[in-house]
Amino acid sequence: MISYFNEEELSEKLKDFYTLTHIRITVFDASFQEILSYPNVKVPLCAYFREDKRFNQDCKECDKIHMQLAIHNNEPLIYTCHAGITEIISPLILGKETIGYLFFSHILNSSSHEEALEKILMHLKGRYPFEKEKIESFIQDMPLFDGKYLLAASHMLEVVASYLVYNHLAYLKYEDLPLKIDRYIQENLEKDLSAPALCKYFSIGKTALYEISNRLYGEGLASHIKKLRIEKAKNLIREDKNVNISSIASEVGFEDYPYFIVAFKKETGMTPKKFKDSLK
Repeated sequence: MISYFNEEELSEKLKDFYTLTHIRITVFDASFQEILSYPNVKVPLCAYFREDKRFNQDCKECDKIHMQLAIHNNEPLIYTCHAGITEIISPLILGKETIGYLFFSHILNSSSHEEALEKILMHLKGRYPFEKEKIESFIQDMPLFDGKYLLAASHMLEVVASYLVYNHLAYLKYEDLPLKIDRYIQENLEKDLSAPALCKYFSIGKTALYEISNRLYGEGLASHIKKLRIEKAKNLIREDKNVNISSIASEVGFEDYPYFIVAFKKETGMTPKKFKDSLK
């Protein structure tokens, strides 16, 4: 089973929820991959924090741990992240199956910006190379929320989660998705078929995509696509023995011509030119 999201309609709903709450809302799938959010950019404070690779990885782990806790308790979870910022998670559940998660994020649960700064600095102390002055400047424009507001927001998030599932804006897809992915790959070899591009097109996480690939092809996605592209290149050469090799490379999805030559030789034992000459 694969989490699936009606992104067009879902995006409009997230915008409405943000208008009511003034809190950034994000949707994750069951594999903890971010699907979409509104606003679609992080607040400057978190964008600044995420420039640090170690912080960015710690942030993802923190999110994942609390998503698992929310699904274990089967209810909204209000918590303080490793940077001292409050977040709220509500799981998207259909029966006993997890579809994904809703996040309210980038929340300052403090009575003043000075208190918020002190809390953040306490959580970050000695762990990351951030500048106090920058953090202070970033939080000045962030709204402050009290505990009662956040509790009400968590109840709203739970209602929103139920609404998305009930109205099929977030749901589970079964057997047809692997076939659609396979057909799309075969019919669009000239396009960007990287894992991020396919995940975005089909609104699924990388883990789900790799599981489908292994089930369909018994090998890695990139390896399978490369074989399909080389086979198509061979067919194009067979069809027109005077064809320009460099034009074939782009036609089958290789933007890097030298890499196409290397990949072709590795797959067939000869360069495209030698393969072309062997047909004359």
